[in-house]
Amino acid sequence: MSDATIDAEEVVHDDHGDHPTEKQYWVIFAVLAVLTAVEVLWSYLGLSGPALVLPLIGTMIAKFILVAGIFMHLKYDLSIRNGSVFTQLFAFGLVLAVIVYAVVLVTIVWPLG
Repeated sequence: MSDATIDAEEVVHDDHGDHPTEKQYWVIFAVLAVLTAVEVLWSYLGLSGPALVLPLIGTMIAKFILVAGIFMHLKYDLSIRNGSVFTQLFAFGLVLAVIVYAVVLVTIVWPLG
């Protein structure tokens, strides 16, 4: 056998560390589906203002962290604290954006209503 052929038993490793199993992907999918269903149902409750928006923002943040951490493999990339640094940076950016949005909403939009 030449050096160019790959032995069937040879395992190819990458620098990304562990990845979720197929079962874990399905569990995350189910969690995201449930959170989306909760968001849709929440929007039909007839609430308005902060009672409507704040829970939706909370579920949005949870879904974002799951997608960025698991599906985008940020949790598993590199070896910096098992990659959680990247997920935390994405989460921090999202939380900062939500805070800025909330400040603008409170100072400009709600006083007009």
